[in-house]
Amino acid sequence: MKSKTSCFNKTIFLKNITHFWPIWVMITLWNLFIMPFMIYNHSQRYKFITNLSEKEIMQDRLNDIMNIVDIYVNPIILFLFAVVAVMAVFSYLYHARSANMMHALPVTRKELFFTNYVSGLLFLIVPQIIGFLSGILVGAVCGYTSMNVMLTGLLFACGISFVFYSITVWVAMFTGQLLAVPVFAVILNFLYVGCKVLVRMLMSLISYGIPMEYVSGRLDVLSPLYYIANHVHLTYDYSGEYPVCTGLSGQKTVAIYALAAVVFVLAAYLIYRMRNLETAGSLISIPWIAPVFRWGAAFCGGSLLSVIFCSIMDFSSGKMIFVSALIGAIVFGAACFFVAQMFLEKGFRVFQKKRMLECGIFIAIFACMYIAIEFDLFGQERKLPDAADVEMACLDHVSTYGGSDEEMVEDILKLHSQIIDSKKEFEGYAADAYGNTSYLTIRYRLKDGSSLERAYKVPWEREMMNEPESVVCKVVDLATSPESYRKELFGVYDQEMKVTNCQIDLYDAQNEARDHVFSDEDADKIYQAILADLWEGNFKNCLLNGLFYDGEENDTYYNSVLIDVVGEKEVIPVYAYYHSRMPEGSKSTTANIGFDANCRNLIEALIETGAIQSEQDLVTISEWNQQNMDTEKAR
Repeated sequence: MKSKTSCFNKTIFLKNITHFWPIWVMITLWNLFIMPFMIYNHSQRYKFITNLSEKEIMQDRLNDIMNIVDIYVNPIILFLFAVVAVMAVFSYLYHARSANMMHALPVTRKELFFTNYVSGLLFLIVPQIIGFLSGILVGAVCGYTSMNVMLTGLLFACGISFVFYSITVWVAMFTGQLLAVPVFAVILNFLYVGCKVLVRMLMSLISYGIPMEYVSGRLDVLSPLYYIANHVHLTYDYSGEYPVCTGLSGQKTVAIYALAAVVFVLAAYLIYRMRNLETAGSLISIPWIAPVFRWGAAFCGGSLLSVIFCSIMDFSSGKMIFVSALIGAIVFGAACFFVAQMFLEKGFRVFQKKRMLECGIFIAIFACMYIAIEFDLFGQERKLPDAADVEMACLDHVSTYGGSDEEMVEDILKLHSQIIDSKKEFEGYAADAYGNTSYLTIRYRLKDGSSLERAYKVPWEREMMNEPESVVCKVVDLATSPESYRKELFGVYDQEMKVTNCQIDLYDAQNEARDHVFSDEDADKIYQAILADLWEGNFKNCLLNGLFYDGEENDTYYNSVLIDVVGEKEVIPVYAYYHSRMPEGSKSTTANIGFDANCRNLIEALIETGAIQSEQDLVTISEWNQQNMDTEKAR
């Protein structure tokens, strides 16, 4: 007597194996290519290497295996295989005749679902095991001993395949069209991240100071393919002479997703049990999903197209940008709403009274969202962190300036607050065709691990330096301060530096260049002179010429000093230090230092060391340009 609790049907399983053999053969061939073939191919190059020690060869072999495993567990490839497998074993659901025929057989829906589920999953897992075992065999023959790494790769590959396969099965239950499965699977795997990018685009378009830069967050986990692709990767140790691969990261990520995948499987089974066979051929097989599809398509399509429309129009006025964005959202949102309904109805008769009312409600909510962003009802424009919560603050302009000391954080917060309060003035100035503006980016790294970033277009005229309370004056004071310039040249750590090389480029009357290289003793004199000018503030005028592009460069020399130094700690720029809590860098760096007539200590050191006879041997930028013009005319 047939068991009523059976979850598996051998006949259907064998039918899947024989009917869809090209799929599992294709996946098997891929795994055989990645594992045994690539291991053998890599091993052949060691026949021609004779200058490496046994230890170096072992490390190279380990790196070979790790790089092969990295391809073996590639989430994008595993996702594609999972989608193909799901489309194959559940393909009968998307044609009315085949769906009715399969469900007319003397089998329960439970048997059908779990038999097909297991069949498709084995299409992925068995070839991976075959690739692993054959890789072990070939690796042993070719002298590879790090087989534990391959076992780790197998576990990763099986886990990731299980995750993507289970999620795609769940997605497949919501549609009645076969080709919609891969489309919906991709959408689901990037839905949260995609919506986050769209909202960020809208806010950067309408709001004051919100930059168009994606900031990763904890909820990115809601986009599985995106999250796994960013968290499953090789790790390296950079402490030695050269980078050494130490393993794969992301074990916890895959394990958590695998547990969640079990829930997706159970949810998919429950949906399968209630699925109406008459929905075969329909885009959406579950009625209550239809409004979600319409509203989602209208939101995403309307947002994206309104942003593109505003970009094409290229308005400079903030009000015109908002008005055009709002009109674009209404028009394109409504259009996308009814296009989505056309796909659902498989026809053009979609302008029913009920749908028109639903579209009207959506447009009203959609427009309110735009208005809320414009009037800063979410508080995104005026958001400022508390000084006590800031671990580090920095300002990006021509270079990156900032630090973690309380005074620096307070100064940047005050500057940021002033820019926010000047919104109307600065937006009007930016819209003026004759107003010179410049971009400032303010970044905060907070103690809780999060970050906050804003970007502003501010008035940027040299005359504004005469106004002590102006934003320009405050930015210039920060950018030209001795401490900021020291960090720009030699990194965030104030440490003793040893000069390893120093030279200056000199030019004759024809602008022909020659490099004067200093001895070790003279190089140290040049370095000490640079530090003296730095702390005396003698570089300020030279730095100003880099902050303003108004042609006032007569005093800046075209000559520059190139100096190589090495420190006791790593030399880490402010920007790199901001983006990493445990930054790694080299202990050496090269600084290319421009200077002008105000740098008296450096000029005296150049004369003392014999690099130049007098200040007349130095060439300003304007003199160098004029000499070039005279040379061109003479030719």
